[in-house]
Formats: sequence, C-alpha cells, structure tokens
Amino acid sequence: MKSFRLALISLLLTAVAAYAAEPFAVQAWGNFKQLAHTGNTAGVVKVSELGSAKGSYGLGAVAGMRGELLLWDGKMLVSRGHSEKGETSPAMDRDEAVLFIRAQVYAWQEMPVGKDMTQQEFESFVVSTAKKAGLDTGKAFPFALRTSGMNLVWHVVTGAPSGGAQHGSGTHQQGHANSRVFKETAAAGTLLGFYTATALEGIASHPGERFHVHYANADFSVSGHVDEYRVPRGSVLLLPINK
Repeated sequence: MKSFRLALISLLLTAVAAYAAEPFAVQAWGNFKQLAHTGNTAGVVKVSELGSAKGSYGLGAVAGMRGELLLWDGKMLVSRGHSEKGETSPAMDRDEAVLFIRAQVYAWQEMPVGKDMTQQEFESFVVSTAKKAGLDTGKAFPFALRTSGMNLVWHVVTGAPSGGAQHGSGTHQQGHANSRVFKETAAAGTLLGFYTATALEGIASHPGERFHVHYANADFSVSGHVDEYRVPRGSVLLLPINK
C-alpha cells in the first residue's frame, strides 16, 4: 500500500498541471516544485503544441534545462543555452518544454509607472493596479512591461549540471540548472510575466513566489528568465482586458 501511495504521488507530481482561469485561459505545464525535488528535466509537452494563435502569450523552459521559451503574440522564441548572448531563434519540431505557462490576451490596457520601483514595489503595484482594473487577483493572469533604462539580472539555462564547470547561477535556479547570467544597468525592452495567485504558486512559479517573469530586448533578439530588476519611472505596465 505504501509503495502504491508513493507511485500515485509521483504520478501526480509528474503529470501536466492544467489549469484554466477565465477569461484569459491560463494553462500551465510542468511543475517547479517537482522539478526542484526530483531533478527530472524531461519534456512534458511539445513546443509545437503550445500554439501559434495571435494573442497567445507564454513563457517557460526547454526540456533538459537547455534554454528558455518566450511566446509573444503567437510567435515562439527559443533562447538556447549554447548562445553566449542569450540570442533567440525559432522553435524546432523536436523542441519540448519542461515548464510552460500560457494565456490568451485579446487586448491590453496601459498603465503608466509613476515612480522608480524596486522589484517588490512593482509586484505590489501589479496586483493593486490589476484589482483597480477589475481583474480577479484570486486567479492567475499575465502582464507585460515596456521599459527603458532598467536595472536587470536575467539568465538562460544551459542544461542540468553534469559535474562540469558552471557558467554561473541566477537567483532563480530552475531545477539547479547551469545558466548564463546577464547583468544590465540600462536594459530597454519588454518584460512578460505571470501572476500565479495561490493555485499555480510552486507550479508555474518558484515555491513561495507568485511571479514568473521573462525579458526580451527591444527587437526580441535576446531573451531569458528574469532574476532581479528595478522598474524606472516612465515605464508602462500592460494588463489584459477582460473580453
């Protein structure tokens, strides 16, 4: 009986986490907590199955922790671990994701950021502004930020450790993967993030956190997972509009 319970728990942990949060149809695949506990970095969904519909947005990591994924308005970009600059490239048929979260956004509303903010202050600003805009903050939702001059630390995972030398590690090590870390003091571009609420905390975000954020530069030619940031005054927060 004990072995049966353990097998059942293992099955539940490795199963795809599917979660629908109307009106943005948020779905998540994989599980941060399971990944951290087991180190299993096998793919849970083919990237080609994650969709290319206009208005679809998402982010995640490549199977084997060999890169980062960013889905922006139906276009999937892969930052592969072998790129020394975090450069993006189109997805390939064989690509799989070990983690991914996706939403459908038909339109965005813009909210100005009126002062410089720490990461913690900005996260509070996202939630409070979402409430004022009529979003249900008890459910997961996507958001974005257009910015310039941002202090930013981000990384691209390069693969699960195999005993060799590491390229460095970000604050948010995904499954203890090796990673290339980038530090910028005047980053210009876009952040795409998800507020996970309670239901997806530890699944689509690190345990104890409710935000999962990726960065792309102005022309989306580089991208990766965000570790630390400060948001400058004059940036613009984008929140999804209820259909």
